[in-house]
Formats: sequence, structure tokens, C-alpha cells
Amino acid sequence: MSWLLIIFVISVVLSPLMWFKQSPRQRQIGELRSNALQYNLQVSLHRRPDARDSDTRLDAVCYQMRFDGHIAQEPWVIHRYSTRGWASNWGSWNWYGAEAKPCWHSVLKDILINVPKGITAIIVQKNSVGMIWDEAGNVDELRLIADYLSQLKVCAKNNC
Repeated sequence: MSWLLIIFVISVVLSPLMWFKQSPRQRQIGELRSNALQYNLQVSLHRRPDARDSDTRLDAVCYQMRFDGHIAQEPWVIHRYSTRGWASNWGSWNWYGAEAKPCWHSVLKDILINVPKGITAIIVQKNSVGMIWDEAGNVDELRLIADYLSQLKVCAKNNC
């Protein structure tokens, strides 16, 4: 009987410690975010790209690549979150806020056709390019995202 009491007390003491153990999903996300630094990517919480002005929830994850200077065009978003916005030339992708200048279209065509399914938006701001990602992929997808963001960054720096 005393052994049962000892086992019970130990389990009561140790059970809160189990809350600190990462789940496999948390471990995968941690690895992706630490590997993002190798590709010069910043990870931040972001509003949904099609969010209304009154919606301030940060419920999307954005992998961004910053650059010096800023683009001459106003920021734009192309997304496949919802049907908000207006249709683009690429199937289920919709423009939101503003449409990219035509000089971006050749780069976007290559990217949007091959982008992983977990990418739901591309965001170009004054001094950064980013992708909203569900982080369900692996390091190979992260490398692909970094390559695509580099292509977008080159286009932005060339004042496309």
C-alpha cells in the first residue's frame, strides 16, 4: 500500500514537468524557425493578408526577407486564403490591396505555379518580401521559400 502512495506522490510531482516537454509539431516548428536564420529570413506573426482593418489578430506566420531601400510601388499582396480581392492570372490566387506592376508578373508566374501548398500568400512591402506559410513542410520547403524570396527581392531591388 505504501508503494502505491509513493508512486502516486511522485506522479503528482512529475506531471507538471511534462507540460514543458515539446510536442513533435513544436519541435518541427522550432527547427524550421532556427533554420530560417541560415537563409537570412525573419519569422513573425502577421495578420491574415485579407484581413479587414478592424481585424487585428495575428494568426498567420510570415517568413520575410528584408532589403535596404524601398520599392517605388505601393505594397501589394497576392493570396489564396479566400475570395476577397480580385482575380489574378494564376487560378486561385487573388490580388488584395493593390496589384503588382506587370514587370513582377514573370517572376510571380514561375513562383506561383511551383510554390508549396502551405504557402497561402506573398506580401511585398516597402522594404521586405514575405510569404505566409503554414509551417507544415520541412527544411527543403524552407530552402525553396528562401529561393523564391530571393528572386522577389532581386525584382524589388531592381525597382520593378
